Amino acid sequence: MKRVLLPTDFSRASEKAIQYAIQLFGDTPCEFTLMHAYDTFPTGGSPEIAYSMIEELFNRAKKEIVEHMEEVKLWDTRKIHTFKTELMPTSPGSAVQVLNQKRQYDFVVVGATGKGNDILFGSTATDVVRNVMTNSLVVPVKTRMTPLRNVVLAVDYKPVHSFNEFDELKEMLLQNNATLTLLTVLKENQLPTDIDGQMKFEYHDYFKGLNIMDYQLAGESAEEGIIEYVSTHETDLLVMLTRRHSFFDVLFNRSVTRRFAYNPTVPLLSIYDDAEVEVSANEIVTF
Repeated sequence: MKRVLLPTDFSRASEKAIQYAIQLFGDTPCEFTLMHAYDTFPTGGSPEIAYSMIEELFNRAKKEIVEHMEEVKLWDTRKIHTFKTELMPTSPGSAVQVLNQKRQYDFVVVGATGKGNDILFGSTATDVVRNVMTNSLVVPVKTRMTPLRNVVLAVDYKPVHSFNEFDELKEMLLQNNATLTLLTVLKENQLPTDIDGQMKFEYHDYFKGLNIMDYQLAGESAEEGIIEYVSTHETDLLVMLTRRHSFFDVLFNRSVTRRFAYNPTVPLLSIYDDAEVEVSANEIVTF
């Protein structure tokens, strides 16, 4: 049984993400954990008043998540899933990290409005993609609830830690009979023949048995190339491998995956790769 964490602030964006997750894993038994993080830092007043306010915040959050859980269960028409709730007195990003360390979820599914507070550090979605060591699914609030048919995997054909990192994706593709497009954005003066032939073979070998297509296009940057593709081709899900980068990469927000999580146009699946990648201050990271 898959374990899926569903952070919620009871907004339209988080509701859409939960509905999307239930549809996506509709035929797969899952344990869905509905998690709400709430503020516990009242200011001013005596310690007695502060304690009373903390208790009131907890009781309010508990009431809201119980009521929301009853609504969420109605969305599960197949009735093959189990549901539980978690309340966390901290920020959403920190709550997800703590729970994932305890439970090791297969997926964390978060909603996104594209209205993060800071382009450098992004939204809750980028916080999850950047810091949580598991697969993250970011669902834009305007996502249409359609069957999964066309999946795009952005690849740079650099060595991967293990192709087992793609096991969840492969299972998803098989269950939905979806087409997988391996999308490569060519750098300036790079030709399709310059792509590492051995790595390309390994990708095709791993995904054999699926309907696979290759697509290369030239772009000034990986981000611009991917945006061009998804804006002109039917794309139900964009997939990227999120590698662990250096402090400079985190600070200057150079990861394409994280920039897409900040303001995605289609659902984004970030597959976590545990292999650490060294990045110099002058190096531009692709995915």
